[in-house]
Order: sequence, then structure tokens, then C-alpha cells
Amino acid sequence: MNIEAEILELKLRMEALQALACPGGVLKTTVLAFVAMIAEVRDARSEITQDLAALGIEIEGLRRQTNEHIISAQREMPAWYEALQDDLNELRHRLDRVLGEDTA
Repeated sequence: MNIEAEILELKLRMEALQALACPGGVLKTTVLAFVAMIAEVRDARSEITQDLAALGIEIEGLRRQTNEHIISAQREMPAWYEALQDDLNELRHRLDRVLGEDTA
């Protein structure tokens, strides 16, 4: 739990203690239940906020890693294309030779 959530919890406890000073057992129980519920909601909200912040950091890391892979692939692409073109040219020359031998 972060400091902000702890301060809010302490504030809620103080409000609950002040509510206990007023008469009426049902009212006291209701106020305590309500204060406990608010504390749980605020705690859950704090945890969700922290989880979302961590998720944002993870997404940013994933973006960087993906960008690095894309840049690397873009750098390798011309060399790969050139090698493919060379292989196709070699295959074309072989086919020309084979077809030339069949017609002779």
C-alpha cells in the first residue's frame, strides 16, 4: 500500500472513531461497515493504479523491442532480397542451359 492509501485509511479510521462517539449501536455498525468498505475500495484502486503503471512500463518495453526487431529486419531486407535475386538468376541460367541442351 502506498503512502497516500495509508493516509486515507488513517483518516477513515479517525472518522469511524468519531462516529462511535455518537449514540446508537446500529448507526455505529453501519458506519464501521461503510468505512471498511471505503477503505477496501481505495486500497483496490491504489493497487489497480500501480498495476496499470507497471503494465504501461511493460508495454513501452515491448514497443521498444518490437521497433528494434523491425529496424533489424529492415536492415537485413536488402541483403536478403539481393541474395534471392542472385539465386533466381543462377536458377534461370541453369534452366537456360538445361533447355538449351534438350533442344540440341
